[in-house]
This record gives sequence, structure tokens and C-alpha cells, in this order.
Amino acid sequence: MKPEVGIDNHKKGSEIKEIFTDALHRDLSSDENLLINKWVQNFNHEERATIINMLKELVNKHKRHD
Repeated sequence: MKPEVGIDNHKKGSEIKEIFTDALHRDLSSDENLLINKWVQNFNHEERATIINMLKELVNKHKRHD
């Protein structure tokens, strides 16, 4: 059974939101949440994985320099 589109998009966004939340050390505002939801809704699996890996790499490089 395929999940509903809204649920799948929420899962896609939640992975990316978690990276932002961890890196920023704060919860995202409703505007930021909405922006990320709109941004990720058209990502396919490969694109989402690439963006997640890039964000993680960026955050890890930032942490090493602090």
C-alpha cells in the first residue's frame, strides 16, 4: 500500500528539518517549516538523499571549525 502523498512529503521534509533543527540548535518557525515542506515536495528519493548528504557534510564542516 502506497502512503498518502501528504504523509510521504511530511516524512521527506522531516529528515531535512531535523538536520536544520540540529544545526541551528532551535525549533523551526512555522514559516521555516512551510518553506522546507514546499522545497522538498518535488524531490525524488535520489534527490532527497543527495540534499540530506550535502546538508550533513556542510553541518559537519561547520562544527569542526567552531
